[in-house]
Amino acid sequence: MRARRVLAALLLGAGLAAVPAGPAPADDPVRFEAESLAVVSATAPVGAQADCCGVSWSGGRQLWFRGARAGDSVTLTLPSVPAGQYDLGAVLTRAGDYGTLRFAVDGVAVGQLFDGYAGAVQRTGAVPLGSASLAAGTHRLTVTVTGRSASSTGFFAGLDTVTLRRVGPLAAVTTTPYETLGETPARGASTRVYDPSAGESTTWYYNDHTLVRHQQTGVWHLFGITHAEPGAPQDEKVFGHATAPTPSGPWTKRPVALAADPGAGEQWIWAPHVVHHGGVYYMFYAAGNPDYARYRMHLATSTDLFTWTRSSANPLFTDGWEGRDPMVTRVGDRWVMYYTATSSPSGGNHVVAYRTSTDLRSWSGRAIAYTSPHTGRAGGQTESPFVVRRGEWWYLFVCCDGTDYGAAYRRTAVYRSRDPLRFDGAEKVTVLDAHAAEVVVDGSNWYLTHAGWGQGGLWLAPLTWSTGVVARGWTVTTGFLRADVRTWPSARIAELAVDPAGAGNYRPALDSSHRGTGPYLAVGRFDVTDRAGAPARVDVSADGSRINLVGIPFGDEPVTADWLLTVTPRWTGPGLQSDVTWSVNGWPTAAVWEVAFNIDGASPLVGDPAVEARPTGDVTGMPRWTMSTGDGLSVVASHRWGSAWRGDNTWYDAGHAMAAWQLLWRAGGLSWAPGQYAGGTWRLTASGVRRDVPFADAAHAATNAIP
Repeated sequence: MRARRVLAALLLGAGLAAVPAGPAPADDPVRFEAESLAVVSATAPVGAQADCCGVSWSGGRQLWFRGARAGDSVTLTLPSVPAGQYDLGAVLTRAGDYGTLRFAVDGVAVGQLFDGYAGAVQRTGAVPLGSASLAAGTHRLTVTVTGRSASSTGFFAGLDTVTLRRVGPLAAVTTTPYETLGETPARGASTRVYDPSAGESTTWYYNDHTLVRHQQTGVWHLFGITHAEPGAPQDEKVFGHATAPTPSGPWTKRPVALAADPGAGEQWIWAPHVVHHGGVYYMFYAAGNPDYARYRMHLATSTDLFTWTRSSANPLFTDGWEGRDPMVTRVGDRWVMYYTATSSPSGGNHVVAYRTSTDLRSWSGRAIAYTSPHTGRAGGQTESPFVVRRGEWWYLFVCCDGTDYGAAYRRTAVYRSRDPLRFDGAEKVTVLDAHAAEVVVDGSNWYLTHAGWGQGGLWLAPLTWSTGVVARGWTVTTGFLRADVRTWPSARIAELAVDPAGAGNYRPALDSSHRGTGPYLAVGRFDVTDRAGAPARVDVSADGSRINLVGIPFGDEPVTADWLLTVTPRWTGPGLQSDVTWSVNGWPTAAVWEVAFNIDGASPLVGDPAVEARPTGDVTGMPRWTMSTGDGLSVVASHRWGSAWRGDNTWYDAGHAMAAWQLLWRAGGLSWAPGQYAGGTWRLTASGVRRDVPFADAAHAATNAIP
């Protein structure tokens, strides 16, 4: 009680009229009249408006800001307060000529958008403005008119009372920017080194291919899918063969190396890859057939690279959808085969699968090295995987980067990881102009190949490596959490680790094993079509407890988002609160199927109040909270009701303990009109108890408390 009296005395001493609230504990709110706050600056007229229009304000007046355009703002002085974590609230006014508001404390945003439009003048109830960690002393509250709804005729704003409620001690936060340096590849000028049309009456192409050097003679051999144009994948029945003294040529056409054998289960054959071991050359390739869910992986061997014998072990294994494009390399004491498939043989997320072997003939069961967020069958974003090592890092080259397969055909993405068997969550370090790319090393020279339908044969380009920045972001640390807030090249929470006891003994809570944690769009279809790019700027509060990623782009859509992350209090220590606001700056390129905020859990299970472990799939509407849980840990994402402009659906991915809160979710999509949209508030907290429902309910109650 004494603490509250001290705060009230400070407010009164500053000339502010505290609104009586009756006896209350120390953390009860203290309210003061907005029109009594000192104005620091304003870009439009501001003053006190007396009761009017059938509305009575507290104290008979409100602060009235007569903004004239989007961007107008007024900055007010908040009273001197004791240090602590505070929730801010206000009683505001809505009217037919009022605009959309955003609030900031000491120059950094807090909370969500507020739409001031209503058909008639009305005084709101208590509205949450957000949370802030405030040092002892005075602070500044800025109210910015960011725009107006389509029905509003003006940009005015009205504040009746403002509330401060201390909810915890001053957060001890360490927020540090970082840059991660690493080698990245770059492709030089590309030269066509081999034309398979030589000696043919029509134009021919090469597609997925492999280059290998004969260990004794030093002669280079090229093998690849070849066929007359145009592309005819189900009629690709032979592997072309050529030889040259160097990868640059000149290449000499040789007789076909291998032809499909229907008797061996080969309706067509794709994507040869050759490795040498113990004096034998091993050619791995996909044997296609009309059962796309059970493509056969085959092996042929040779000692001279001219004569090939099929292995009696065929098929080495079967996989789908169209399990194909093998690439084999040595990792430690075993061989690893990477290949493209889908998460289920009947379709799903495009993946880079892998299997291991000690003898190149017997292969382990399937595991996943990389999962694309995109779904489908056949051609996708995980074709032609190729993995190389540079020092302590492994690089995955994979085609075709993008959702428009035609445009993405010549886009090979490169991901970097310290673990050759895990590229989920790895940063995409570059995209290279190439299709079905192979990395070829000849002494100190590195090359990148390119081929494909309509490409005119085999192309070769120098591949150079240079050290540069591969990631930027901020590390946010308290005793209870450590967050990697990635700002470049894409915006996301790359990692969140927690310690519910507050001792800094962190355990993984969120990761980037699939989509990562952050906002995304699906335009023209379900699934991620437009990821969050790098923000235009990053605002960080002086104490590091608030980071606002401003102007995040989403692919080629005329849409941006501001994403505010706030270290916020809870009863045992701080959590991390997320507020997203969307700005639609023009009509999207197609109907919008999803506007979502994704949470990528690191625990085995994902659920909600109704079900501990949700299967993969959709659940209509939004729950109070979702929970990623496992032994000794519950990571809760509690939702503030009404904080988003709509709430259609929640999608669960059991394999990644992931929940996507889909504010807009509509098969066929919707036209998303230009404007500003409140994108929702979630608070991320953790308990050291498995499936801690009482904790989750308490987190939800705290998230929804309004000063």
